Amino acid sequence: MSTEVVSNVTPDALTPILARWSPVGRSGLLPALIEAQEAYGWLPEETLTRTANGLRVPLSEAFGVADFYAHLYTQPVGKTIVRVCDDVPCYLAGSEKICAMVEKYLRIRAGETTPDGAFTYEIVPCLGHCDHAPVVMVGSQVHENVTEDHVTDLLGK
Repeated sequence: MSTEVVSNVTPDALTPILARWSPVGRSGLLPALIEAQEAYGWLPEETLTRTANGLRVPLSEAFGVADFYAHLYTQPVGKTIVRVCDDVPCYLAGSEKICAMVEKYLRIRAGETTPDGAFTYEIVPCLGHCDHAPVVMVGSQVHENVTEDHVTDLLGK
């Protein structure tokens, strides 16, 4: 049985990213990983290895950075990531009900991806819009003052 990592990363796709960040070395690691994830949707082992080698940093450091930052994914995720803030202001404003609606609509729990790969659902500690709680982020769009009624509209678009 082969232990080879299979991914959609081609050598040519990562080359321009590494060329852009290799001159700065270690300080280019995070931006290079962000760009690689934007290109491929997640960071397979192959991408982490090539990035570490290209920037001349230890592989353990590349894995450490990918593991530390919540917005970097080392496993496949859905095309659209749905994040519901559950920090104190959002919780007090009803994020628990929002979470229940998201789970009902998508038929998955936090940390899971829909079977069709369309959505990954996460509960996050803060989205930085506490004065407009509760807050939901769908893809890169932040939605403030979300109610249970808004969930279907937000996810149905």
